[in-house]
Amino acid sequence: MPVTDHTEALRGKKILFVFASLDLGGAERRGILLADYLQKRLGALVHIVGLSEKPGRLSQLCEQLGLKWSGVPFHWGARRRLPSLLRAVFAIRSAAPDIVLSYTRVPNLVCAWGWKWIGAKALVWNQADEGLLLTDALPYRIAAGVPTCFISNSTGGRKFLLDTYGVPPAKVHLVRNGVALAAPCADRGEWRKQWGVHPNALVAGMVANLSIYKDHETLLRAWSRVVSEYHWESEPLLVLAGRCDGVETRLTGLALELGIQNRVKILGPVDDVAGLLGAIDLFAYSSKSEGLPNGVLEAMAAGLPVVGTDIPGIREALGSQGEGYLSPVGDSTDLAKKIVMLLQDQQLRKTLGQSLQMRIEKEFSLGKMCSSTAELISLSLKQAR
Repeated sequence: MPVTDHTEALRGKKILFVFASLDLGGAERRGILLADYLQKRLGALVHIVGLSEKPGRLSQLCEQLGLKWSGVPFHWGARRRLPSLLRAVFAIRSAAPDIVLSYTRVPNLVCAWGWKWIGAKALVWNQADEGLLLTDALPYRIAAGVPTCFISNSTGGRKFLLDTYGVPPAKVHLVRNGVALAAPCADRGEWRKQWGVHPNALVAGMVANLSIYKDHETLLRAWSRVVSEYHWESEPLLVLAGRCDGVETRLTGLALELGIQNRVKILGPVDDVAGLLGAIDLFAYSSKSEGLPNGVLEAMAAGLPVVGTDIPGIREALGSQGEGYLSPVGDSTDLAKKIVMLLQDQQLRKTLGQSLQMRIEKEFSLGKMCSSTAELISLSLKQAR
């Protein structure tokens, strides 16, 4: 990939990435791919900061890639918010960055509110969702007036910034997520042996952190219908992979209540995402609000058919090729029908999977994401001078 005049301007510049934690979610995956590109390809000096002192999968990945990282003790609760804000701002300032890239709600707000004291030349606010937990309250509006530029990974996120905070359109740039699947560590047979299912059994899966912001409950209710209302030679299995953020106990209880506890496996965080995707037959993604979900994009890159919730971010990911397999938010009955339709038709799964994989190659390349973002960062730096 050629280095342009814009991206050459980043060589030797100190670029600080600020994330909500040192764990790994969609925004962090996207950010660390960019960080690796900026340091190795463009010669920038990258530093990853997590607003948590607890190491996690993100910090482990930083060490593997040779990226500098640090954590800052941080609490968003009302009593400790101000001391935490000051501590975070001081930590960011002490790194003496030229450019700061913040990701998701809390880091975006922290960097914007503390911008006067941070001392960097440019702040890039990354909008990774459609305004989740953000409102038009005055403190948020003040924060939205600070960044040098905004990058949204979805049209819904861009629209939110324009409509809610009146950010000038020229400052809000759309850069869709780039996808890069690592080589699988374990093959299909190994994964299925681990799950205790027959090599030819049908398996569906969802890869997303188990949090209140997703909608695993609707998927479980749909899966109950899939298992009980249709005849299967061998009952299919649903696997849920992702960091456990506090709803796993409720989901386990719901599976027991629905009588599907033996047909659902909650795996927790999985490092070998590519291997897992290669071991399932169908990807299901149930959520309430999304920017452009990495889990869906990775499933598409793996050539899997996808069913999901009909919300703008998922619809934008799938395009016209996959919009017919989306269900209204919270509609477990319709979601079950979509799942069954694909599980019962191997050729349809293959055709849809190939179509979605081609869309990834055309619209969501990692190279395009990295080069476009690098150009915007360098332009922001130039305009801030």
